[in-house]
Amino acid sequence: MSDRKLNSIEERRRAALREAKPLVYEKIMRYPEKKARGESTAIIDFVYDFKCNMRCNHCLATKMEKKSRVMTVDDVHNMALQADEYGIAQFNISGGEPLLFKEIDEIIEALMPDRFHISMSTNGVFLDSERAKHFARIGLDKVRISVDSIDELAHNSNRNNSGAYQKAMDALKAAKNAGLQTVIQTVVTHQTARSEELVALCEFARQNGYTVDVLIARALGEWESCEDVLIDEVDAAALRALHEKYPFFWRDVFPHYGVEQGCGAVDHVLHVTMYGDVFPCVYIQIALGNIFEEPLKDIIERGFNIRHFREFNPLCLSGEDRGFIREYMNKCHGKSVPANYLDIFTDDEDYIDPSRK
Repeated sequence: MSDRKLNSIEERRRAALREAKPLVYEKIMRYPEKKARGESTAIIDFVYDFKCNMRCNHCLATKMEKKSRVMTVDDVHNMALQADEYGIAQFNISGGEPLLFKEIDEIIEALMPDRFHISMSTNGVFLDSERAKHFARIGLDKVRISVDSIDELAHNSNRNNSGAYQKAMDALKAAKNAGLQTVIQTVVTHQTARSEELVALCEFARQNGYTVDVLIARALGEWESCEDVLIDEVDAAALRALHEKYPFFWRDVFPHYGVEQGCGAVDHVLHVTMYGDVFPCVYIQIALGNIFEEPLKDIIERGFNIRHFREFNPLCLSGEDRGFIREYMNKCHGKSVPANYLDIFTDDEDYIDPSRK
């Protein structure tokens, strides 16, 4: 991995973080030491509940196996305590739709906002000006609002909701006016990666002062086995070219805060379901362990013992690496998720130390 200087956007964000949340800033400044020790610096994305007011075409929760024990606010706090002790500095609240959670204020409080940078992924339907200001007051830092297309009809069609686009537009304005870091979160497929529509979305973001987080399509959920939605090398190059033109247009494998990223599974992202299962990332629906049963640190160490998550890969494992997708992720197709890691990574060659499976 190669270092580079921070860009101007990153410098401004880091300076703002140092002022607003010095304890979080201190943890992030220690990330190079953690990297040198081989430790994770993950953003922990977690689902408190899968309930949602929409049914999107790319939804990943449709085949999630239901379990009797579900996450509570106390579980959220315990997870945050363990993450803080490990030196992790960031959480993202996802769903489902987080603004449907009646405990959302308690969830944010349980995450200890003085010790973590906290973001939320939402479709924006329930985010008005008053709620945005309220969340900013109680410690939320960033809002990621889903915009599937700058074309209103296309967005509404994908969301199966005729008013979704305007609600998202209103939510973007409300979040920005409340002082929250405001991000457009958009799913990009092979069919849209080189489209004028995506360029128009970048222009819209530039004109309004938003950043854009790109989620590349995965052959999961309603798109299970549909490899035609996956981006290819030409698409990936086009997305990187857009990033060069629009530095606020970003995807997870791009250089970030001075470090060449590559696939971030376990290393700089983890996903925890409402049932406590820990995935290497949101899209690799393979359980490495369960936070209700064992410490987060032990689960992270198990993940790093799987060679695919320890070794640097410039490609996203779940959305670009066709070898990984066909050999490992396709084993989950046609089944409820999550799969157990031992059922997917069955060869000793999959592990750094096979004795520690």
